[in-house]
Amino acid sequence: MARRDYETSCPLFLAACALAGCSAAENTQTTRADDSAAQLLESTDAPASEAKGADKQGPAEKVKVSLPQLAYSYSLGYLLPGDRLASVQDAHRRLCEDMGPARCQLLAFERDDSEDKSGDAFTKLRVVTSEAHRFSDALGKVAGDAGGRATGTKVATDDVSKQIVDTKARIAQRELLVARLTEVLRTRSGKVSELVEAERSVASAQEELDQAKGWLSELQGRVAMSDFEIRYSAIAPATNSGSVAGQLTEAGQGSFASFLIGVRALLTLAIYLLPWVLLAIPVVLLVRRKRAKPAEAA
Repeated sequence: MARRDYETSCPLFLAACALAGCSAAENTQTTRADDSAAQLLESTDAPASEAKGADKQGPAEKVKVSLPQLAYSYSLGYLLPGDRLASVQDAHRRLCEDMGPARCQLLAFERDDSEDKSGDAFTKLRVVTSEAHRFSDALGKVAGDAGGRATGTKVATDDVSKQIVDTKARIAQRELLVARLTEVLRTRSGKVSELVEAERSVASAQEELDQAKGWLSELQGRVAMSDFEIRYSAIAPATNSGSVAGQLTEAGQGSFASFLIGVRALLTLAIYLLPWVLLAIPVVLLVRRKRAKPAEAA
């Protein structure tokens, strides 16, 4: 009886153990699979997180902005009392002279000092661009303190960026060409005519290079210095007693001078005509005598 129970229970026990072993194996495989998936996700997410960290830590690239190269030209006009025009123009010139030739240059200075005219004046300057606006304000203040006012203000700009870039590129090309031609001329041995032609090519390229450098300097000078054209107009001429007496004196002197000029012209004409008159008198007398003889005969 006991043996039969043992034989019956043993297979059941073995089956249970086998089932338990299979469940444990499946759980172990599942756990390993989950661990592998987790590791795979971690390995997959790691580069992304590292990339994000690199993006956060890496410095942002700065965008280079090239500013336009502008040449400024100022045109100013002032209306001033007649007796203050000269002093204001001289004050504007002194403002430029006080800045020094490196910051301000006088290009033209014109003024009509005649008292019998309303008066006009003109000044042309060249001022360093960084101080052009402040200099314009100083000019207006001087004119305002003298009782004048601005009649017009115009600021014109000329973008020379493309011209500067093109000129620099041309200079680089010509420098390279001159260097190559010079090297060829130095190492070349040939006929005299070929050497002369090579020298002409070098001279022509060097001339174009010098012209391009000169043009570049002029463009850069236009950008660095701004032109000022200042025009002055008088409200009315000065009206004091001295000026009136002076004008009357000038009028009397002008009238007497005109009279003398007329007398001189008449005397000059008489001197030129006198020889012809002396020659004409005998001819006239002879003609009259011939006419008189027939009358007497009749």
